[in-house]
Amino acid sequence: MSIDIKGLTNGPINNQGGSKPTGAVNSDARSQSTSVESAGSDKVSLTASATQLSALEDQINSLPVTDANRVAETRHALATGTHQVDPDSTADGLLATERAFAQKS
Repeated sequence: MSIDIKGLTNGPINNQGGSKPTGAVNSDARSQSTSVESAGSDKVSLTASATQLSALEDQINSLPVTDANRVAETRHALATGTHQVDPDSTADGLLATERAFAQKS
């Protein structure tokens, strides 16, 4: 197996089993590059950027998906009939979102 993430080399993968890792992975893999080699020519290397992205992903995954207080307030406003929709503000928000998506394309 030969995969080099740093150089994006994608060689053939021979996954026949039987290989046992001979190198140890550092337990603090999020703050530095990690490399694991096995008995054959297998090698996996993660760049510092990849480990940093993984740490950021973990942080984002730990955040709540919604603001519970805002959801409760909106539900209460809908239930009591006090929720007001501002069409101009809604349209401005939609246009801003569309512009942001157009810039990323």
